[in-house]
Amino acid sequence: MSVSRSSTPYITRRTWRLLVLLLIVPLTALILSKGVTLLLAASDVYRSAMQLRAMLVVSPPLSNMSAIQESVGELDVAYTGLAGELQPLLPATTLLRVLPGYGPLAAASPALLSASEQGMALLRRGVDLVGPDIAAIRAAQPSASVIDLLPQVAARVGPQLPSLAQDIASLRVSLAALGTSGMPDRAAVLLQGAPGALALAEVIARLGPELPTLLGMEGPKHYLILVQNNHELRATGGFIASVGKVTLDQGKLVELDFVDSYDIYRNDGIYPPAPAPMLKYMDIQLMLMRDANWSPDLPTAAKVARALYKSDTGIEIDGVVTVDLNAVKTIFGALGGIQVAGFDEPLTGDNIEAQIVRLWERPAAGDTAVGGATSEELGAWWEQRKAFIPALTQAALTHVQKGGANYLQLADALYEALTDRSVQVWLDSAVAKEVLSTAGWDGSLQPEKGRDFLAVVDTNMGYNKADAAIERALDYRVAWPDGLRSPAQATLTLTYTHPIDADDPGCDLTPRYGNSYADLIARCYFNYVRVYVPQGSELIAATGVTTDSIATLRGEKGTTLFTGYFILPPRRTNAVTFTYTLPPQLTPEAYTLILQRQSGTHPLPVTIEVDGKVAETILEAAKLIWPSPDLLP
Repeated sequence: MSVSRSSTPYITRRTWRLLVLLLIVPLTALILSKGVTLLLAASDVYRSAMQLRAMLVVSPPLSNMSAIQESVGELDVAYTGLAGELQPLLPATTLLRVLPGYGPLAAASPALLSASEQGMALLRRGVDLVGPDIAAIRAAQPSASVIDLLPQVAARVGPQLPSLAQDIASLRVSLAALGTSGMPDRAAVLLQGAPGALALAEVIARLGPELPTLLGMEGPKHYLILVQNNHELRATGGFIASVGKVTLDQGKLVELDFVDSYDIYRNDGIYPPAPAPMLKYMDIQLMLMRDANWSPDLPTAAKVARALYKSDTGIEIDGVVTVDLNAVKTIFGALGGIQVAGFDEPLTGDNIEAQIVRLWERPAAGDTAVGGATSEELGAWWEQRKAFIPALTQAALTHVQKGGANYLQLADALYEALTDRSVQVWLDSAVAKEVLSTAGWDGSLQPEKGRDFLAVVDTNMGYNKADAAIERALDYRVAWPDGLRSPAQATLTLTYTHPIDADDPGCDLTPRYGNSYADLIARCYFNYVRVYVPQGSELIAATGVTTDSIATLRGEKGTTLFTGYFILPPRRTNAVTFTYTLPPQLTPEAYTLILQRQSGTHPLPVTIEVDGKVAETILEAAKLIWPSPDLLP
């Protein structure tokens, strides 16, 4: 019996190859065509973006607003074209994550495209909102400098800026949510830096209506700059080494005057008594300007500084800004190399601290050095030792005024300094106080009702610079050993290490200078430690401090305060422990911790254990919130 074959036509291997080829060729052509189209569209966006960026880097938009507006329009057109080409491909981009190099960037395309749309909308709205006013001001004063025009622009467009704040905040949140792991370095750096610049822009926008007043458009405004040396730690970040008075009138800088903090004193002045610990450990009788930052809450300390300054000078102060060595390094790092009279080489963020120390030892005005000087020479050195502060300030201002700064990098540096509180700002304006407090830039203690709170504040009482070397670590553990219905018990352990290989016989507290700045660092560390905790906490025990220094006091901002004092010689370590109960409303189910790092300190190694959950981190920012997805195991 024969078997009949199917009537279905037989397709030979050669035919299959031909069919596959017929499919691959147009598909490949389509992919290549799409790729070329995307490449061209992306090139247009990149070219337009770089053109706009170049304009902003060279000078702010005041120089040529019409060109800025035209560039924004070109970028908008280019971006719209690229977005249209990308939209159909977005569902497949997540598959590209495994590819090395640009895979993670491609996989983030949907989120990036969404954020880009927000950014373009914000850019268009901002230019449309303030562009006409800026162009009108520039047209009326074509030869005026950017610095001269900025206050006028701020006064004119300021009231309109708050309408942009919410859009700026939304874009900042979108960009901050983007993961940059595995992305190319240039893309990662750009995405990581953008939220900071936007946070700065958001605060400026919210301050918009106050800008005319703050800039002195309605009358002169006087601000104090407290230059704090965080090598000699005080509550708000460092010993007040120098005080500058800045006067703005009609938006113009009409006065910038720095004096040594010791010079702000009147023989016939009436001063309040110094805080009890300063009297007890340092034999300081009166509260003078150089010690005005006793409170770690800058709004509180600023009011003290303002009152003392008015008593000494008769001048009413409208705001206080603190700046420490970390801020100087950060800002000069963004400015690039600047040559300043008296310094051996152009100043950068990498060398400025070492150069300041060298000039402190041997001021530029002469050959007098602190080591081995006669009494007459020491007097001359005293008069010259901080003359570099106004020189640095004027050099930086001149560099910016002449257009030598990259304004975007400078904005990033300022945001970094504000975020880690190496720059802190208090302004005597209800609106400004609220805006700066919300941003965390006012240097305030920020406990919150119903949450655990911890702020450790060290005060160097040894007339030395030992804090340049002191290493700190914090271990904080919270448990409910007596059951969930009983108050939690907290154990705080602070470890201080003085790593300098030196001797300071007798740990002499007498104020004295050695042969160099390094001698001031290699001294015993005389530390008065304050621990701010939630109101209602009760101290159980304290160790590692002298018995007569232990106390429970009422702290600022509705906190409870524990205190202690110890002396730490070089090459030694000291552990300070405070054990206390927390308020009963803090239960495991509703537990949150706010931990604030003291301004002026190094990044802080932190270990936290709450109800058996442990996390370790290095705290570089001003504040840590527990629990946090970044900290939980």
